Amino acid sequence: VPCFNEERTVGSTIESLLALDYPAEKLEIIVVDDGSSDGTLLTAEGYAGDRVRVFRKENGGKHTAMNYALERTEADLIGCLDADSVVAPDALRRIASVFENDRVAAVTPGILIKKPETALQHMQHAEYSLSVFNRFTLAALGSAFITPGPFSIFRTGVVRDVGGWRHGHSTEDMEMALRIQEKGYLIANAPAASVHTGTPRTLRALFRQRVRWTYGFLRNAIDYRHMFGRKEYGHLGLIILPMALASIGIAIFFFLRILYEGVGAFAQLLVRYEILGFSFHPSLDPFYLNTSVLWMLVYVAVALVLVLIALGAGLGTGRRSLPKGTPLFVVFYSFLVPLWLTAAVIRA
Repeated sequence: VPCFNEERTVGSTIESLLALDYPAEKLEIIVVDDGSSDGTLLTAEGYAGDRVRVFRKENGGKHTAMNYALERTEADLIGCLDADSVVAPDALRRIASVFENDRVAAVTPGILIKKPETALQHMQHAEYSLSVFNRFTLAALGSAFITPGPFSIFRTGVVRDVGGWRHGHSTEDMEMALRIQEKGYLIANAPAASVHTGTPRTLRALFRQRVRWTYGFLRNAIDYRHMFGRKEYGHLGLIILPMALASIGIAIFFFLRILYEGVGAFAQLLVRYEILGFSFHPSLDPFYLNTSVLWMLVYVAVALVLVLIALGAGLGTGRRSLPKGTPLFVVFYSFLVPLWLTAAVIRA
């Protein structure tokens, strides 16, 4: 558990690990305070005992905290749990069984939102349900390129063989995933192994987080550009990485195109107002549905997203119901994403 200024959440994180349905003699918890300036260390030390060891080091970043813990364990499997996340009691059992496949070097969980409260968090709840499906599909294709911080589990020997964690442009989870697969190992997924994580409450915090994630992907894509288009890296190299990179440009293009058409439609509305005055008569008659190619793509995309969110919710929770933030996600999120994508491209 690497932590930096997490005094409010690290206690519940450790408690969730102590509550894991897993043999006590086979489980050790190492908490590394990465130079926090608040009461994180004091809170963590309150849980120190036979199963929990607490260390403090100078601030060096999350990857240094994980490497610090790596040097102090002889476990066969190691995992990371961010100090703002809590894990379900059966999650480790579900993940550990996947390692029966010798080629699997890491297993990722199903990540969901921890008690969404704000409208923005409810939108992210829908997004995370979609991500559960995406991560499951990518793992099935042998093409997962992220091992998320909340409760991804690794073979210790593989992590040591590849040299431990690196900074990875502030996305060490993505860099590690690419390096593992560069060496020919697989990353699997256990979507029913639930972990609930904290998410940004404000638009500014969300924007900063997503710019960092996208920037990290772009910079790691440059570092691992030799994997793109290479058949020896399977679906990951031939399809997934090129598509992930192209999707950033496509998203920005469609956003600008829709924005352009929206401005044009608004200009026409102003002209109509000047000529006829204000009159608005909404109609549900399909005759008036905009059937241009662009809008038909939008309709199909929205329908597909709704289906995939429901499938992701089913994989993660067993209930194929749409989170209540789904309408907000569909209406507003598509306008937010291109903004941080563009900012990340400019930064990269």
